[in-house]
Amino acid sequence: MDTRTASPQHRAVDIPGGSVGVGGVPPPGSGSSSPESRTRLLVRDPALNEEAHAVRMNVLNSSVQEARDARNTRLIMWVITLVNLPQIIAAAIIMGLKWKDETLCYRIQIWVLVHTIHLSLTLSLEWVLYYLNGDGSNSTIRLREQYMTYISQLKYGLDLAGLFWFLVGNMWVISDGARCDDGSMMYHLALWMIIISYAKIFLPCLLLLALLPVICFCLPCVIRLLSRLQDPMRGKGATKDVINQLTTQKFQPTQFAPEDSSCCICLNEYEPLQDLRVLPCSHHFHKECVDEWLMVNSTCPTCRTSIFTTDAPAAHGTEDDVMRNV
Repeated sequence: MDTRTASPQHRAVDIPGGSVGVGGVPPPGSGSSSPESRTRLLVRDPALNEEAHAVRMNVLNSSVQEARDARNTRLIMWVITLVNLPQIIAAAIIMGLKWKDETLCYRIQIWVLVHTIHLSLTLSLEWVLYYLNGDGSNSTIRLREQYMTYISQLKYGLDLAGLFWFLVGNMWVISDGARCDDGSMMYHLALWMIIISYAKIFLPCLLLLALLPVICFCLPCVIRLLSRLQDPMRGKGATKDVINQLTTQKFQPTQFAPEDSSCCICLNEYEPLQDLRVLPCSHHFHKECVDEWLMVNSTCPTCRTSIFTTDAPAAHGTEDDVMRNV
């Protein structure tokens, strides 16, 4: 939405059911939607949804990126270790005890052996990446500059190899099931390894699907949660001092065109004398709504322009951006 013009591409919409602000609290001075607003919502042009859709896609993209970056946190590293290390230990014990006894299931043996080696290499590499990304000493910075590209390429290659070997394991476990599923410890180990691999592959997708309706219908709550989880050392969000320096205006009914007088984050219409935050890119929102977002990400939630410059190119988040980050 632009403070100077109100084109169809810069409109927001209202939703029935009353005003809901950040975290489910109505913004100050907000009232319930009128019947006329509900009627306008039902018959609105699809173009009216463009900015609201862009805001939600940008927040979803940011959430997925946060999840990816969280792999560098100690908690996530311990979760990865607790998932992979028991498999490695169990495989080492069973292969040591039953290797010669499983002659009829030699393909399962080979698959478990290679999969265990892959898990060991992947876990070791994850900890190396965690160390290089988390340690700020000069020696670590030099190592990161020299070897990070090669380590990242190696990690990517291991991921591709692991996916291929996972597919091979599916075929071998299914084809050898009738012959090996007679109490064989090696077969049951391979079966559980494949089940765990399925869980690791599809769990992020299921979480993403579960997040979609929450972002669509309760975006202010999601933004508030992200602001609470944001690591201040990551540097993606703006400080309160920087946010407070941005332009704040009291809304006047004649300030914007009627179709441009609502917040794209909470989808509520502006009320007279409400505090609005106007970003350098000229998009405007409820002060309470956008301030929470800027603590998470210092870019406009609509066009992704940085609040520190007006020269950055605008870019809308898309479904492809989200899928590339998964």
